[in-house]
Amino acid sequence: MECAKCRVTLPQGSAFCNACGAPQGAPPAAPPPPAPERPEEILWTGRFSPKATGHWWVLWFLWLSAVIYLRFFAISPGEHVKIANIAALSLVGLPALALLWHIAIQRLSIRYRLTTHRLFKETGLISRHMNEVELIRVDDVSVRQNVVQRLFNVGVVTIISTDATDPRLDLEGIDNPIEIKEKIRTHVRERRARTLHMESL
Repeated sequence: MECAKCRVTLPQGSAFCNACGAPQGAPPAAPPPPAPERPEEILWTGRFSPKATGHWWVLWFLWLSAVIYLRFFAISPGEHVKIANIAALSLVGLPALALLWHIAIQRLSIRYRLTTHRLFKETGLISRHMNEVELIRVDDVSVRQNVVQRLFNVGVVTIISTDATDPRLDLEGIDNPIEIKEKIRTHVRERRARTLHMESL
């Protein structure tokens, strides 16, 4: 073989010319360009589910039964029937109104959003506070449910991450919490695998 630059005869398979030092053969292939970043897509959106307060409604029903028993069977109001009725309605109605107010506030003020890159929790009616966790920083995802919440298939999804601002993020009142937990876990793995692939290029 001959040197491509100075035409000196070289042993077969030489990588460099003995005379001029020029490299021989085809230049090494350039590494393939990294795949374009996948655009961020919304995977799931959610709000606080009223079913998350089911255990409070069970307690309210027990309280209602106790008030009805006291009003009609245990205590005789005598001539103060009207006052007794008003007191019974107040004892029953005020807790129910408080629960309905709590549900309305939670429903209107809490919003969740999962994308292919991040998880968001937005709170507030007039003012707004947004928590954001990168999926690649998520270490663990768990679900918490009480007995009544299990019956209604609702619960709290807890995110543990290495995020400096919000290392623990609770998503409260989530419908189908097991399904949402698995969705988050799946996309955390996909995000990590893609990031490691891009770093290895």
